[in-house]
Amino acid sequence: MANVSFQNLKAQYGKNVIFDNFSLEVKSGEIMCLVGPSGCGKTTLVRSLLGLTKPETGRIAIGDKVLFDAEKRINVPVEKRNIGIVFQDYAVWPHMTVIENVSYPLKKRKVKKEEIQNRAMRALEQVRMTQYANHLPSQLSGGQQQRVAIARALVVGAEVVVMDEPITNLDAKLREEMLIEIRMIQKNLGATILYITHDQQSALELCDRMAVMESDGKLCQVGTDEEIITNPINRFTFEFIGNSNAIPLVVENGNTYLDLDEKIPYEDGKGKDLHNKELLVRLNDVVFDKNSKIIATVTSRIFLGSEYNYFLNLGGKEIRLQQSMLNAKNDGTVDVGEKVGISFINPHFYDKKIIKEAL
Repeated sequence: MANVSFQNLKAQYGKNVIFDNFSLEVKSGEIMCLVGPSGCGKTTLVRSLLGLTKPETGRIAIGDKVLFDAEKRINVPVEKRNIGIVFQDYAVWPHMTVIENVSYPLKKRKVKKEEIQNRAMRALEQVRMTQYANHLPSQLSGGQQQRVAIARALVVGAEVVVMDEPITNLDAKLREEMLIEIRMIQKNLGATILYITHDQQSALELCDRMAVMESDGKLCQVGTDEEIITNPINRFTFEFIGNSNAIPLVVENGNTYLDLDEKIPYEDGKGKDLHNKELLVRLNDVVFDKNSKIIATVTSRIFLGSEYNYFLNLGGKEIRLQQSMLNAKNDGTVDVGEKVGISFINPHFYDKKIIKEAL
């Protein structure tokens, strides 16, 4: 096991700066999920770690081994970095059998034939694919092909494995299964995994810790999934991780109102400085409340298996509410067209977004 350290990295293409002064520590033996919107620099960071992109400044190390140091002019070649990599599209060679695919990195390193066979079979055993050793990729399902790709990443004995959107091309059931597989493999091997994704849900299910990147390449928050969900450091993190509602507020004569087609008193705003703020609340923190004076109309109800997803009209604005099956069983569901009282649990307040008008 080994930690991964990124220190003060700057990367740019031409005049376009992807990220600057970027620092992140991935702990030894953890699954760190790096999330952020498309174009924020996740792939550039991975390429820098693998040695495919050379940063302008900074330092990258795995444990005590320095892979890149701009100041000391250290830049270890790609083939000597000993990092396992699993891509989004599996990248298994269609003309090679499963064991030939897994053995390939060892052959490139000129490992002895007998050792190659033993290590390849051991890697396949770790991903439960030994019985498919002589199959071609065309004879495998998508999930099985991805397991082959993981075995190929593990066979070199890498202490660090990078997974770049490894389950995006799988269907929902296979995605769920592969997340469990990745967790089990990591637990058995103790490898450090850097998991790159824009899929927040997968990150929440898998990660030990999560690093959130903003669109401009800045690292805005690092923490456990619980820390990031319950204590987001800024509005970007709150809105990017999980679904939420945003409701504008207005303060008049010391009273706070939901600023919609009609101004609705927001009594929970008393004693708070909410001038020029918006109320943001997660879907499962909007609850039906018979005693509330905030009245909305149910416009749609969708059953999702483990919960109900409601769409409500609140003063001309559409908001969403999620009701768990347990609450639905205890409190009952609400029909389309009904007027209901609602309350907001654990709301967050952020400055109103400035919307720039087109010239």
